[in-house]
Amino acid sequence: MTYLDDMRQACARQLDWQANQAAYYLSYYDNEPPIIALLETQERQTFRKFLDESQTNWCELIVNSVAERLAVVGFNWAASSDTAWQLWQASELDADSELAQTDGLVTGSGYALVQPDDNNPTGVSITVESPLEATVMYAPGNRRERTAGFKRFTDYDQNVTEVLILPDVIATWQGRSGEPAVENNPAGLVGLVEIRPQPRTVGAPRSEIDPAIPCVDRIHTTTFNRLVASDYGAFRQIWATGVKLARQIITSEDGTETTVSVKPWDIGANRLLVAENPDAHMGAFPGDSLSGYLAAVAEDITHMAAITQTPAHYLVGRMVNLSADAIKAAEAGLVAKVRRRMLHIGEAWEDVMRIALGLIGDAGATDLSGEVIWRDPETRSDAQVVDALTKMATLGVPKEVLWAKWGASPQEIARWRGMADAEAATAAANQAAALGAGDIAALINAGTQPQPTQASANGG
Repeated sequence: MTYLDDMRQACARQLDWQANQAAYYLSYYDNEPPIIALLETQERQTFRKFLDESQTNWCELIVNSVAERLAVVGFNWAASSDTAWQLWQASELDADSELAQTDGLVTGSGYALVQPDDNNPTGVSITVESPLEATVMYAPGNRRERTAGFKRFTDYDQNVTEVLILPDVIATWQGRSGEPAVENNPAGLVGLVEIRPQPRTVGAPRSEIDPAIPCVDRIHTTTFNRLVASDYGAFRQIWATGVKLARQIITSEDGTETTVSVKPWDIGANRLLVAENPDAHMGAFPGDSLSGYLAAVAEDITHMAAITQTPAHYLVGRMVNLSADAIKAAEAGLVAKVRRRMLHIGEAWEDVMRIALGLIGDAGATDLSGEVIWRDPETRSDAQVVDALTKMATLGVPKEVLWAKWGASPQEIARWRGMADAEAATAAANQAAALGAGDIAALINAGTQPQPTQASANGG
């Protein structure tokens, strides 16, 4: 048990560090980051409402602009393609895969657990796990060989459960029990897979919002300062000279007398200021212009769009007479970034599917050529796509390839193929009925093709 306890403690330490990092990034994605505007003083409490109003969820927009283009539509897995898709749908990964991918984009890592499940019709379940609760350990010097998977979660009664997954055994600690329940691992490998959209050869994978955080902090601080300036500058400060101020004597409890000035006027937008002294002069300090704050925010948004490859019209929400080509050019950087994320996320889903196929004894588990099919991440009009496919068809590109280029999933292509075959069979039957089945059979036996009659040639 010493080895299991040592691995458990090592995984727990890694999960503690990982959860702390994940919580930091999630605070930005959930629009709950701290705003560096004031020291922890009484003034900070005074402006607490301004602090809350200063936050704008830019990070969610940056992440979702990538996440919404990452959609798995099928698998190209030779004879196991249909089986792989059945496993995918049986575990409701049509929806849950987006959760793991979004976790990976936000925190750097998402997780999927593959395990036998008698309650699932396929015999296997694939569940998405939180980076706050799960982590994977790798062999020293090998960033692909998983040596252990670890999951720690708390139930409603605050009882902690820890699960350690090793290639040969699975150990579970429940509550305060010192001895784990140990069972053999039927998969023979670690079934917890890490999904890393931006892996690194050394160090932790990167978050999608890493480069945006400095810009977001500056925007929030500038917005806070603008709100304060707007509040204090909305009603201009009044000054007066040559006005005699009234005095008031205040006596304290110990008999000490203090002379204080009495406020000469009750300032208000609907009140008139009057001074009896003809030499009195009054004026107002100029208001604080907010143009500098607005320009600073606009500049930071421009920087954020550039370094995150997020189209500017996503961030500013303005589109004026943009053509399809202009939109495509504006989104070129985003599309290129999404394709890079597909490359690394796809490797993780392929690993997940090989494990799942292995658990049901499918030969596809050893097929290293299997790959994920993604929906096209580019934004194109139907007219553009149809025009391109029509030109490809004239070059002899097979019809099913054109369907795939259109964006049809493998399941849709299979249905369309069946519909096309049915239409062809119906057309052949109608032609046979029109010419006569006996004539067709005779022509076929004679090795000739039916020719149009004179009447039909003349339109009769």
